[in-house]
Amino acid sequence: MLDARSGPRKEFDRPDTDSPDLVVDGGRAGEAVGAGALSVEVPGDKSVSHRALLAALLPGAPEVLTVRNANLGGAVRALLPAMRALGVAVDADGGTLTVRRGALPVPQQVRPHPGVTGWPEGVPYLETGGSSAAARLLIGVLAGSGTAAVVDGDEVLRHRPMDWLVDPLAELGADIAYLGEDGCLPVWVKGPVFRPGRTVELRVGSAQARSGVLLAVAAAGLPATVRHPVRSRDHTERMLASFGGVLDEGDHELGWGGGAFTVPEVIDVPADPSLAAYPVAAHLLWGDGGTLRVPGVCLNPTRTGFFEVLRRAGADIAYEYGNGGTEGGRPRGGEPVGTVVVRGGLEQAGPVRVDEPWLLHALIDEVPLLAVVAARLPGTSWIGCAQELRFKETDRLTTTARMAGAFGARVEVAADGLTVRGGAPLRAGVVPGFEDHRIAMAAATLAGCLPGRTTVRGGACHRTSFPDFADVQRAVGARIAKDPL
Repeated sequence: MLDARSGPRKEFDRPDTDSPDLVVDGGRAGEAVGAGALSVEVPGDKSVSHRALLAALLPGAPEVLTVRNANLGGAVRALLPAMRALGVAVDADGGTLTVRRGALPVPQQVRPHPGVTGWPEGVPYLETGGSSAAARLLIGVLAGSGTAAVVDGDEVLRHRPMDWLVDPLAELGADIAYLGEDGCLPVWVKGPVFRPGRTVELRVGSAQARSGVLLAVAAAGLPATVRHPVRSRDHTERMLASFGGVLDEGDHELGWGGGAFTVPEVIDVPADPSLAAYPVAAHLLWGDGGTLRVPGVCLNPTRTGFFEVLRRAGADIAYEYGNGGTEGGRPRGGEPVGTVVVRGGLEQAGPVRVDEPWLLHALIDEVPLLAVVAARLPGTSWIGCAQELRFKETDRLTTTARMAGAFGARVEVAADGLTVRGGAPLRAGVVPGFEDHRIAMAAATLAGCLPGRTTVRGGACHRTSFPDFADVQRAVGARIAKDPL
């Protein structure tokens, strides 16, 4: 495996059988075919759920914080052991999380890392599993609050880059040491950011890196300016603004004034647009008429790129604000909400093209899904500006191409994107999921429109972000076998 900071990983050899398989039979269930109108709900947004949980660690947070409609997939649950290790109790009741500060004793222990010496004694060990968002955002909060701790993850996360965040935090004065491979987890957050009025420049457009820096200066009450190369999801900015924080946004620049803010007692999380994309894509791929509605969805323009690209290509996708099943359209967690309305299929659609970095970041999690939809469209599609995908749970450019190729799609990998040549005959069969939830869910969605039976190897890894994936897809007509435990 290559150094995560110097280049993409080579052929991904992680086994794809850790999770049970998903079995999908092609064709839409009879009762859903040509339905006049279907409505389906999807879980809360994963990114907003992470930030809402971490808000409990910020100054001005209440002793008890309630997060409603939280995403309870594996990526969000990965944050819970770390919070407990900081003395924060998190109780789940359905989609509601109750977060209590100081409710648990802080364990004074660390876990040894094979082959590494010099681990600190007497500081909490914070395990974040495979969630890069949990790790990076947590590092930012720790560096801002001056809380010493070791942040670690699983073997895959230990090879994903952390210097995107650690370097700018160091410019602000934070003392952070790598305890394993340089630039990667585990890291020891030793001392806080303290240099006011600094300007830091991020090397990548990662929203996690920008959010980690912003959470650090917010927690420290430290004025700072963050320069970034591309606009990407801005959930942290919106949430802090909803708390009363003052931000000054310019062209590729964000200023934080360092003032006080107040975390409310309740944070409502909107439905996840990245998860809404799967029933939307399934409805379009079947193309058997009718209308699909997905209410309460976060319509933040930094997250709706999948819908926008398909609208440009000719798909009939619209948004309803106001009363469209979204509690009068009031913002949730600082986010605009509405209903995604999809009519018909892809009969009038042509190839898709993603050339702008901001647009890629607005659909970065949906690239595997967009690629398999593009395989069903005429002409040649291009999804570019996507080099960051090489550092996800897998090298998602390579694994997307391999997954789609197993169906017979013609997908070519470039250094920074994918070329998809539509029109190739696609077939059901056994396809790899690579233990990557986005790859597996894209494969299962495409399988629903193909004759015959498809087995997605390790497909139940969808629980990382979308525990109810199979149930939601069945609600719109997919024939997915009962999700194995």
